[in-house]
Formats: sequence, structure tokens, C-alpha cells
Amino acid sequence: MQTQQTITLFGTVSNSATSRISKNGRKYTAFGVAIISDRNLQAFHYNVVAFGKQGHFAKPLQKGTRIKLVVQAQSQPDNIATLPLLTATFVRPVRQVARAS
Repeated sequence: MQTQQTITLFGTVSNSATSRISKNGRKYTAFGVAIISDRNLQAFHYNVVAFGKQGHFAKPLQKGTRIKLVVQAQSQPDNIATLPLLTATFVRPVRQVARAS
């Protein structure tokens, strides 16, 4: 049995979540997320899809919400979109944390 490797990220929702149905009939939730690099404070933008229970948790996400996101390490590239597509295995909003300057 092969185990799926995952990556944990913290980011900000850049496009509010919307519910959709895939070509094969599976319900999912799609949203955009911006991940800011600690190294140079550059933002990286990704499209994220969440199926099943994780899609349920992603539905209320609005633009600007800080989230903890666990994604599959080998997400499939999205050939249609210009942004990379990630598949979420865990999505939850997190509280804002004050950062010292």
C-alpha cells in the first residue's frame, strides 16, 4: 500500500469558495489561496479543490480568511488554468496571529 505524502501550508483565501460538480459527477469545492514565502515575502497563488468532508469545511471560506491547508504532495497539474491546482486533504480557518516586526 502506497502512502500519500502531504504538505502543510498556511495562507489566505484569495478567491471565495464555490461548490461545483466535476465531469464525472463528483461534488467538490474550489477556491483560490495565496501562500506568502517567509524567505522573501513573495505571494504564490494556487487554485485548490476539496472533495467530500474537506469540501464541506471549505464551503464557507471567504476572501481574506486565513487557513491551514494540507495538500497532496503530488497534485495533478491543471492544464486549463494558468495557476497550479492543489488537492486539499485538510482545510480549516485559523485565527489571525500578530507578528512582531
